Amino acid sequence: MTAEGTPSKHRDATAAIRLSDDFFTALQSDAFRQAAGYTLISNYFEHAEQIALYELAGIEPPANAAELDTLAVEADREARAEGRTARFRVDVVAAYCHTCALTGYRITTTTGHSIVDATHIHPFARSRNDDPQNGIALCKNSHWLFDLGLWSVDDDYRVIVATEAFDEDFSTPAQTSLASMAGKRLILPRDPRLWPAMKHLAWHRRKCFVG
Repeated sequence: MTAEGTPSKHRDATAAIRLSDDFFTALQSDAFRQAAGYTLISNYFEHAEQIALYELAGIEPPANAAELDTLAVEADREARAEGRTARFRVDVVAAYCHTCALTGYRITTTTGHSIVDATHIHPFARSRNDDPQNGIALCKNSHWLFDLGLWSVDDDYRVIVATEAFDEDFSTPAQTSLASMAGKRLILPRDPRLWPAMKHLAWHRRKCFVG
């Protein structure tokens, strides 16, 4: 619909949409939503994309998707991994409202891009763990410093800093000091179920932190 409430003839003129009552009622059904997901994914995406999207949406692929040769099975494996990675990013970044847990910095573009990364606490290459509790949203600098072990997080979700392991240049007034972050409590998701798990933070302190 247009801003005036009349039917829109082009998406550039569209200001709002309205679902029909019947369609809205149908969407309340789990079975209908799953069937709609199958229809959209199977008709409009290539096979590898389908597998990744099923994984991202948490939908069990239909039985015929398993009838594959050896090469296709490997492709499916890779597609599922891509789907899990995409879902991890969506879950973690959304949980932190696109905000860096260390600095509090938040910026999103009008096209939907965010400055934060969905950072694995225990790297996926070692843990194979894409659970959101193994993740934390960090901007690029914070992510790099975290991966190097120059800072970590204690059991009270407060920042600990390896101050003896680096030098900071304060010639630029706007520079944020990593050392000054020591003792600061992380900015955490509203839902405690999405907070970083203690076991992953303990792993990072033990295996990565250089302080």
